[in-house]
Amino acid sequence: MLTAIALILTMTIAVTLVALPATNAHTPPLSIPTWAYLSVEPNPVGVGQVAYVNFWLDKAPPTANAQYGDRWQGFKVTVTKPDGTKADLPLGSHTTSDAVGGSYATYTPTQIGTYTFQFSYPGQTLTAGILNPSGSITNPTFIGDYFEPSTSKAVTLTVQQEVIQYFPSTPLPTGYWQRPINSENLDWYTLGGNWLGLWQQGNGGSSYNASGNFNPYTTAPNSAHIVWTKPLAPGGLIGGEFGGNEYGSSYYQTPQYECKFRGIIINGVLYYRSVPGSVADAMGWVAVDLRTGQTIWTKNTTASMLCGQTLSYVSPNQFGGLAYLWSTETTVAPNTGTTFGMYDAMTGNWILNIVNGTSVRLVEADDGSLLGYYVNSTDRTLNMWNSTRCILVGQAPQYYGISTAESWMWRPPLGASIPFAYGKQWSVPLATNISGVTIDPLLSINTLSSDVILMTSIPALVGGYSWQPGSKIIAGYSAKNGQLLWGPINQTETPWCRVTLSPAMQGMWFEFTHETMTWSAYNLTTGQKLWGPTEPYPNAWGYYVCYPPILAYGRLYASDFGGYLHAYDAATGKRLWSFSTGTSGYETPYGDYPLLHIECVADGKVYITGGHTYSPPLFRGSDLWCINATSGEVIWHIANFVSANQATGVIADGYLINENAYDNQIYAYGRGQTTTTVSAPQTTLPSDTSVLITGTVTDQSPGQTCLGIPAAGTPAISDDSMTAWMEYLYMQQPKPTNATGVRVHLTAFDPNGNSQDIGTTITDTNGKYGITWNPPIEGTYHITATFEGSESYYSSEDTTYFAVGSAAASPVPTATPTPTAAPTVTPVPTASPSPAPQPEAGPSTDMYIIAAAAVIIIAVVAVAALVLRKRK
Repeated sequence: MLTAIALILTMTIAVTLVALPATNAHTPPLSIPTWAYLSVEPNPVGVGQVAYVNFWLDKAPPTANAQYGDRWQGFKVTVTKPDGTKADLPLGSHTTSDAVGGSYATYTPTQIGTYTFQFSYPGQTLTAGILNPSGSITNPTFIGDYFEPSTSKAVTLTVQQEVIQYFPSTPLPTGYWQRPINSENLDWYTLGGNWLGLWQQGNGGSSYNASGNFNPYTTAPNSAHIVWTKPLAPGGLIGGEFGGNEYGSSYYQTPQYECKFRGIIINGVLYYRSVPGSVADAMGWVAVDLRTGQTIWTKNTTASMLCGQTLSYVSPNQFGGLAYLWSTETTVAPNTGTTFGMYDAMTGNWILNIVNGTSVRLVEADDGSLLGYYVNSTDRTLNMWNSTRCILVGQAPQYYGISTAESWMWRPPLGASIPFAYGKQWSVPLATNISGVTIDPLLSINTLSSDVILMTSIPALVGGYSWQPGSKIIAGYSAKNGQLLWGPINQTETPWCRVTLSPAMQGMWFEFTHETMTWSAYNLTTGQKLWGPTEPYPNAWGYYVCYPPILAYGRLYASDFGGYLHAYDAATGKRLWSFSTGTSGYETPYGDYPLLHIECVADGKVYITGGHTYSPPLFRGSDLWCINATSGEVIWHIANFVSANQATGVIADGYLINENAYDNQIYAYGRGQTTTTVSAPQTTLPSDTSVLITGTVTDQSPGQTCLGIPAAGTPAISDDSMTAWMEYLYMQQPKPTNATGVRVHLTAFDPNGNSQDIGTTITDTNGKYGITWNPPIEGTYHITATFEGSESYYSSEDTTYFAVGSAAASPVPTATPTPTAAPTVTPVPTASPSPAPQPEAGPSTDMYIIAAAAVIIIAVVAVAALVLRKRK
């Protein structure tokens, strides 16, 4: 509602600026009348419900331009309650207008009755307000002019006991859905989170945001059902002379220092860089439909894909989201430093470059702007760069008169090279000593959130190893303005130990000490220790690898190279549960199946992959695991081997995308669409006859199986059999002999419209089913077969018809005629015949039939005789 009002006011200013004179300063100053307006909606409203109070003047401040110039001051709204008491609304900063002359407030009435609102403006003389750094002023001719006071008409608000109902919300989908999400479906935002890949994790993939791989805005797969696959590079066994002994027999499948897949998902589209060989020979960008796996576009570029962006730009003249991809480009002289490229996400076309930059740590601002933090070691400052500010200052000035960090129009200049320095929002000096001792090395950014930046200084040891000497210096700075929040603090550690720090997550950060295999937690806003150390890991292999943990649902989830996934209470550090992959026998050199890193957490599930990023060998039996985030129980798992030193999985819109080193393909996991069919005899059946109803339930996923056939049309299989079935369809494993199908429920509607429950049956491994049923009455039946869906598939149904007629009449027996011998000539007797005896009763039916047969025989003989005569 408030946005709509802003749009109306924007239209008003467009007219006003044209209407006002733009001549020399006025002598004597003008006294210009104003008109005040007030709106209170909805009206009526229920007691305890919020009412929106909008108020504005007919004229926008003539000197206003973005954040510069004058604003109307001293706005006041007086409320008279039903009991006659009066009070001014506490407007706070809203006593001052925005750039188009309006403001707003909310009010919650507590009494039933009529409220009266009135808005007043005290009048003011324009002074130019906040000057633009360039010194230019919009409409300077009005400086010194007086804008007269005005008061709005009184507006009454009726407050009733009955609450006003909101427009009904569209329920969240339970079936298949796709992008774009209709804007009326406001609650669907809970399902529509993107994956922007803002934090590049070393040599591995990119994460959901700067805090790691927890996506709270999506559903997640509850089974191992594969929707589609797509090759990234040659994979699997080389074959032939390279043999199959695992040593040197496979393609380059665990490129831990040359990550092949860093996914970004925006608006249902998956973006990634194509790296079929070495990263030095990347083959451009690929955009793929998340739901179908079909390529939307490819981009021939050598640029490295950095991250995605969804910018929600709001100004008096423009508001709404825009989608972009960002890259690190090759820097071309005379430019120096880092060059960032900005691309249109829908087409992949290049828009502009940001030049002469530096490496930054990125987070997403509330409006989607990219905020980059960096340390300038030359002047020892902490700096914050804003992508939106950079482009606004660098875009052509005709859209708003001058270059400014806030504009009424977003117009990134196509083909431009904008200096990185335009986007610097603030720069603050860093602390350089603690208790009089110089901090060496200089504080650097370790981890950051949208609120706090954790800075650390760890002295380097001989050889540059990651062991620390027994302490490190830490400090917290505001991510909003660079203010020092706490520290520097000299934090004690166990000497000569490796300590790995987690990302900043929900106001905390966590530290893992490798030698003791324990975790500790710290408060990001104070720097104080919260708990730790925890119980040590149970397996000695847990010492080696520690990839970023994930904080979600009040728990810290951490993977363990000893084959464990641990869940800790984030408030206390108590270990809540541990999951183990179990013994591996002779298959791995560790005695277990190591879990390398957590791919992502979403929808109450933890997805974690096994393997070890070295080659050879790619041992057998490694899996992608889906674990219940609350209990630690296994939901599903499927063959998968990690390919990089960091997580590469991405998840959005209910689809998990993960790379599999066993064959160098990306796999899309999620629920598939299905087709159900049903058929019955297409003839009228006699009553009291059983009818055989048959049909199929098939998977309609868009993937191409390894069997040389599409997945669409293959049988739908139960969740319990899904892992083995998917490994058969996509991973060249044997066809399972104990797989089971899915449940189909059949319902009949008789000629009177009454529902008849036929029953439930289960499809076979060819996707077919059959069930017999005896219809109770005559007439036409409508049969519905429903597959209600599962964790692997969406539901589907089909209908058919058949008819039942009256019972068939009993068959009439037909007498079999006695064969007749050829006629012989018999002498006619001369004696008179004896009189025939009179029958005692009427002739029987059988007698009539025999007589009729005799007549027929005689007729045939007579006809034959006539024919013989004619021939003679």
